[in-house]
Amino acid sequence: MASELTEKIIKQIEYYFGDINLSKDKFLQEETQKDSGWVSLETMVKFNRLKQLTTDYKVIVDALKQSTSDLLEIDEENFKIRRAKPLPENLSEFETNLKQNTVYVKGFSIEMSLDDLYSFFEQYGKVLQIFMKRFPSTRQFKGSVFVTFETNEQMKKFIELEELKYNDQVLTKELQEEYLKRKAPQFEKIKENKAKKEQQKLEKVKQQQEAEQAFLKEQQIPGAILHVSNVPGDASRESLKELFDNYGKVKYSDFNKGQNEAYIRFSEENKAKEILETIKELKMKDNLLELRVLEGEEEEKYWKEIIRRLSESRNKSHKGGRKAKNGRKGGNRNKRSFNEDQDNDDKPAATEENNKKLKTDDQ
Repeated sequence: MASELTEKIIKQIEYYFGDINLSKDKFLQEETQKDSGWVSLETMVKFNRLKQLTTDYKVIVDALKQSTSDLLEIDEENFKIRRAKPLPENLSEFETNLKQNTVYVKGFSIEMSLDDLYSFFEQYGKVLQIFMKRFPSTRQFKGSVFVTFETNEQMKKFIELEELKYNDQVLTKELQEEYLKRKAPQFEKIKENKAKKEQQKLEKVKQQQEAEQAFLKEQQIPGAILHVSNVPGDASRESLKELFDNYGKVKYSDFNKGQNEAYIRFSEENKAKEILETIKELKMKDNLLELRVLEGEEEEKYWKEIIRRLSESRNKSHKGGRKAKNGRKGGNRNKRSFNEDQDNDDKPAATEENNKKLKTDDQ
């Protein structure tokens, strides 16, 4: 007789490679495509629930050899496993059948584990999957589940029970289809609110972009850029600004120390041309500065570069502000991991659209 650990290992791995999970699990599908369907045990022991049971390859292989389902094959070296049967050809029909065999049950203690739930429901038939409903913000179990039986007959026998209890706690049950129908108005309201929030978000982004473009456009002043060459080696932005402030208000001195040229941006339109006509000769230290006004394509190219730099600088400033406010760096907290357990992120037996609906609060 197989040990409790052996039975748990068989059940867990056969769940991973079963019709329900493998037909939806993109990660595992990609793994099976790498090596003629074979998946290494090195990969498998990274899945959370299997890892909690064991990471010993020999223990896993010995357990799978005791399976009577003929679902899996083990390679000659005992390092890889693969599904021995093809997935259902008509996935749409397959999902419809699963949906018809799925029941919603509510009233469990929030402390119950997935193993506890399997032990309870397997009294009534072979269970293909249990989906534990959780609060999105805390991941706390709500006390309600979707349970999928292997056959429609098993489901009907279960749903027709006059009374259902767990440890003297009365449980309520209904077909998944009935649950979805009852909750449809709430789902629609949630959908509308989500769409409204998305629209508000898009409008806010658009307003920010328009404000940003308006700001950047204001910075572009025609005829305001004076190109200066033969700049002394020890010059600085401050010394250049101080020099040209004598002729007109300088908005910015575009200069890096050690270079021999600079771009002086004035605050007034056409000020560069006006100053150039006024200055006959201008020296800085012992260097005679060479001056010219940026015009035409050269001026347009320069402004494009300035706008790009201003935009990047402002974006970095905004991100830095958010980081300081939140006290942490941003990031994708929903990255794909090996956590494919049935009680966390696995989907109930329904369409993708219905899967989203099933995450709402119970009533």
